[in-house]
Amino acid sequence: MYKYNRTFFLFLAGIMIIASACGPNDARGISYHPAGSGISDTLSYSMLRVEKSYGNRKAANEQVAYCKCEYPVFSGGTPAENINATLQSWITDSTEIAPGEGYRGKRSIWDLADNFLGEYERERKERESVPAYQFDLNGSVLLNRQGVLTVSLSTQSYTGGAHGSYGTRFFVFDVRSGKRLGVEDLFIAGFEDRLNSLIDSRYRQMRGLSKTERLDGEKGRLFENGIRFNGNVALTPEGVTFFYNNYEIAAYVYGSTAIALSFRDVEDILKQEFRSL
Repeated sequence: MYKYNRTFFLFLAGIMIIASACGPNDARGISYHPAGSGISDTLSYSMLRVEKSYGNRKAANEQVAYCKCEYPVFSGGTPAENINATLQSWITDSTEIAPGEGYRGKRSIWDLADNFLGEYERERKERESVPAYQFDLNGSVLLNRQGVLTVSLSTQSYTGGAHGSYGTRFFVFDVRSGKRLGVEDLFIAGFEDRLNSLIDSRYRQMRGLSKTERLDGEKGRLFENGIRFNGNVALTPEGVTFFYNNYEIAAYVYGSTAIALSFRDVEDILKQEFRSL
């Protein structure tokens, strides 16, 4: 039987406010996280929590179908609204709770959680044995200062099959406009070869590979004899991180890959405004 590994996040500050009492199978809440000392280039945010489950566990080893989401919602005018819209769009369009093309209902997280569990209920009616559908979304703020914001959204889900799926997506924003920043916005023109070289070197260091050993060999584990930057990038207090999800560059059994580069590593190609975060 599939055993689901849940990830729990510790929130270092905030006041928990229970938004409403929705019954034993439907919970939601908000915890407040203030921005730093009134600085205008940071954003205040709240952690929005939605938790819904289907039925009640009857045995200790019985799996329960559920949908749990916790992620930041920002405040601060139009820029914050733009950021919230981008995050909401990704959650409702690119995760396992995204509805199908024929869905005509509302697209709030609460409604999509209901739809996700509704699909499970429909499957139970059509088949004798259906594994419990499970979905977790955990969001966190990795950086929020000097006009730059980085948000991480991680998901884990199971709707049947040999194993579940999981992944992480990074979002970097200009907090003054709410625009999402891509790799080309972070680095100077002509950065590509130098960045790929840094990523290659760091991966080889992580795997204990020499400069000449193949990356698609037994030790390298990659699909191809090379590793390049992708669009899943985060600015952090320590530097720049690129994240490669399952199947992206290696087989599922090897999991995901995170390549972290320090500000010193990328100081010659990172744009000036991002070098002292």
